[in-house]
Amino acid sequence: MRDPLAIALKFAIDGEIESIRPHGNGNVNDTYLVTLANGKGHTILQRVNTYVFVKPELVMRNMQRATEHLRACVEEDRLNWKVQEVILSKTGDAFWQAEDGTFWRMISFIENSESFDAIYTHQQAYELGYALGLFHAHINRLDATNFDTVLEGFHISPGYLAAFDKTETMRKALMDDELTYALNFIEQNRDRIGVLEAAKLEGILPLRIIHGDPKANNIMFDKNSGKAISVIDLDTIQPGLIHYDIGDCIRSSCNPLGEEPGVDWGDTRFDLISFRHVLKGYLEQGKSLLSAQEYDYIYDAIFLMTFELGLRFLTDYFQGNVYYKIHFPTQNKYRALTQFRLAEDIVTLREEIIQIVKELHLLYT
Repeated sequence: MRDPLAIALKFAIDGEIESIRPHGNGNVNDTYLVTLANGKGHTILQRVNTYVFVKPELVMRNMQRATEHLRACVEEDRLNWKVQEVILSKTGDAFWQAEDGTFWRMISFIENSESFDAIYTHQQAYELGYALGLFHAHINRLDATNFDTVLEGFHISPGYLAAFDKTETMRKALMDDELTYALNFIEQNRDRIGVLEAAKLEGILPLRIIHGDPKANNIMFDKNSGKAISVIDLDTIQPGLIHYDIGDCIRSSCNPLGEEPGVDWGDTRFDLISFRHVLKGYLEQGKSLLSAQEYDYIYDAIFLMTFELGLRFLTDYFQGNVYYKIHFPTQNKYRALTQFRLAEDIVTLREEIIQIVKELHLLYT
């Protein structure tokens, strides 16, 4: 069954449905905004991509654990914060599976809020970091071992390099000057790929609960106050290194051109002032999570999460665009080039980034 209206009616919605339409620009799941009649607000209906999430029931189990805990934290600590709620099906389940095997869920909608694909002000950058720090500080009151792993190998950077290397025979017909740049950058930096995993094995970076995908457009802002009020898209909550989240949040929020500059990818740059604001916001809430040694790996996290995403986009491009949604055939190619150019700038700015980390470490110690 692919009729979103018929599927929405399988869930225990408080009211009648007025309309339903596609929503957002996510790269993985299909998302619909459900508008309820008589001004009762909205909900979100999603078809979970089971090519990506092969055990979607684990996704929902983690999501329920996380949202129930976070809602309790909001009430206990009296936070000005919104947490999405899983809306059960009429049979009492956290999802509904159609006869054709498609897997659907419904979650509450954060009213009067908005997100941004690119960050335009330093206050927004601060709010992004603050939101992730608040999320980490509260979700990690729970034990990471109580959460399922929903994506094996997720953010394990050496695995993405290995997957990329397997595309060698697929590349020849697609090669051009832009892809030559990308392949050269990969070769120049492949020796950096294992630094976070090595630190994990040495016990320097411990496993905690992570969001997994805290890019800029997964942070919701109140339309009136401009304050961050929610972290959404909780599919990838699982045990991992919080450095994955820190690096990914900074990567996405310190690129003024955003994730999709297309043919203008060469103008991509890393904004140091935004970086300072993001990290300052993060440490306001998350400083208690980081040991002194963990600060030493923040630069590596920023570079690796950027480099890794470039590898993932380029691998998908060579494999025929099977993972990420595209709107034109070379979109994943340009997404990859954007990340590699951003990573190149991060390497150039290494000393400045490390100095900012040191300054803020001292400020929040």
